[in-house]
Amino acid sequence: MEILQSPLTWIILLPVIGAIAAYLSPARAARWIALGFSAIVLIVSISLLFGSAKCADPLDANLTYCIQHDWLGFPAGNTRLNIQYFLGVDGLSTPLVILNAFLTTLAIIGGWQKTRVKDYLALLLLLEAGVMGVFMAQDLLFFFLFWEVELAPMFLLIGVWGSDVIKHGMPGRIYSAWKFLLYTFFGSVFMLAGILVAYFQNVAHGGQPTASMPYFAAHLLNGQIPLGGIMVSLPLLVFLLIFIAFAVKIPMFPFHTWLPDAHTDAPTEVSVILAGILLKMGAYGLIRICFGLFPQGVHDFAGWLAVIAVINILYGAAICLVQTDMKKLIAYSSVSHMGIVLLGVAAAAGGGDALFHTGAPDSVFREAALMGATVQMISHGLITGLLFFCVGVIYDHAHTREIAVFGGVAKKMPRLATLFTFAGLASLGLPGLAGFVAEYMVFTSSFRIWTVATIFAVFTMILTASYLLWMLKRVFFGVFNRKWEGLPDATFREMIPLVALSVVIVLVGMYPKPLIDMFLPSLTQIMQTAVALIR
Repeated sequence: MEILQSPLTWIILLPVIGAIAAYLSPARAARWIALGFSAIVLIVSISLLFGSAKCADPLDANLTYCIQHDWLGFPAGNTRLNIQYFLGVDGLSTPLVILNAFLTTLAIIGGWQKTRVKDYLALLLLLEAGVMGVFMAQDLLFFFLFWEVELAPMFLLIGVWGSDVIKHGMPGRIYSAWKFLLYTFFGSVFMLAGILVAYFQNVAHGGQPTASMPYFAAHLLNGQIPLGGIMVSLPLLVFLLIFIAFAVKIPMFPFHTWLPDAHTDAPTEVSVILAGILLKMGAYGLIRICFGLFPQGVHDFAGWLAVIAVINILYGAAICLVQTDMKKLIAYSSVSHMGIVLLGVAAAAGGGDALFHTGAPDSVFREAALMGATVQMISHGLITGLLFFCVGVIYDHAHTREIAVFGGVAKKMPRLATLFTFAGLASLGLPGLAGFVAEYMVFTSSFRIWTVATIFAVFTMILTASYLLWMLKRVFFGVFNRKWEGLPDATFREMIPLVALSVVIVLVGMYPKPLIDMFLPSLTQIMQTAVALIR
């Protein structure tokens, strides 16, 4: 069967099989089964980099692998609603597929000692499968299906293994799990509405009854639609409807409040996946779907997007200065750093219409801003994953994350202190590490397009250095608190994720060219689509 011959199918299917096998096995075997399946998925994902196969779909020459078959279809009014089993990867999605497989493998190692370990590891693998589907789906309705699939395992991982600290009259894990579910489901309703509007408007104007992303990229929506007695730009309406779901997931101010609660109450490994992967789903959707398929809508909204990006960047960084919990501080830092992605997209889509003329002097800056936003997704996933693993180690040993109760513990935890400091320096954008590459590209490029917004946003570098160095000083350096005389350092198992992520952060920071070259063809195609439409 052709579907089973595609490595893309197996990248989704293997975690599901691994989840079932781990759940049905004894706890000791379940750990190794889950690790084995996640490692195989990582190997298959990396193999996508070396494949020479080309997708047969003539609408998207950048898809290096794809599998496309009719799946579901049923009547809908005067037309037919068709959903295709359509998976594909290109330079934009392949690094995210690999990042998901990499962090999931490390999360399984990190969760080795969890209670009810079979259930825990099975849910991690199911979560991996759902997120893989989001990054590989090339049909909008199929994409929506996987977007919803990841909700269930994440809800259970937070709700069952999360913190029991009371919040609003209930255990924090219950409160945060429901908050995450409701916020995401709220956004999903608007996404589905936007997809259906795009689908039926396309059919109404003589288009094919398909939700294929390459088709929509080649047949861009245009014109106006009546809404409440007034005529509204169709691309802007569809963009705003779909963007709400991505804004919640990124998370964008003011839809960000679920994130600090989810992080503080989630287990360490779930926080790693949440910050390292799930937030990237929103950023990926913004670039792939919103900017790739509805560039006119993004262009019309770009000014507001730049303003919201600056709010995200400065608000997230400023509120970190008053945090007392290490995990909550890192959670709010994610709000700030994901704002850099928003600023990069706003710069790529923004400015006057003259900027979109082929050969215009600002075109290079806009392309660089989009590239910086995309690289930021990878660098943030790596760095924040490392930060959360570090916090998890110190919490497992000290049973607290309160910054004020520590002091000088680098004396007892030299290995963890070294890697935690390294992660903090990477997060604040130290040259030579992954965080610097993306921030430099976004800020230097967006300055040309949104000068005032970028001037304000750059102040985040001072704030980021302030809250990270302040935290590191109070926890690891200074006068040693004798309370922690018996505090052990990170174990060998705990060091594996820390060292693995540190190595990749250095590699990306010192030599980002392979990553940039991988992104370049897909982002160039997205920019060319915008240029062709907006003149």
